[in-house]
Amino acid sequence: MKTTIVREVTVNYRGPKVKFSETLKSPEAVALVIRKILPCNSREHFIALYLNTAHEVIAFSVVATGNANSCPIHPREIFQPAILSGAVALIVSHNHPSGRVDPSPEDKKVTSRLKEVGDLIGIKLLDHVIVTDDSYRSILLE
Repeated sequence: MKTTIVREVTVNYRGPKVKFSETLKSPEAVALVIRKILPCNSREHFIALYLNTAHEVIAFSVVATGNANSCPIHPREIFQPAILSGAVALIVSHNHPSGRVDPSPEDKKVTSRLKEVGDLIGIKLLDHVIVTDDSYRSILLE
């Protein structure tokens, strides 16, 4: 007797359809894209951009919405859509409603963890960019 367990996963698309034609080659380019899809700047939002081999955005996800000064996430919530979309790399970003772009110890810890997981499963984390209304800062490219 053989037992087979099957779990079906569905990806739902909601919100505005946003087309991205630019290749993401800098934190500045990432910040411009994130500002297009950021729901609001009153709370922190953690966003993942899923990329093909040319580093073009093939999908994105608002992974989590937090409060005014935090936004907890887990790697599985970021990498499941990456695998489903066929991404070979990703860039993550979150906003700071305070307007400051200095990474917190938690920001650095999350970045390190996501890099480890990405290296393990073969989907490279290219950057983590903190975005505000008028500035940005890369955590990985410092």
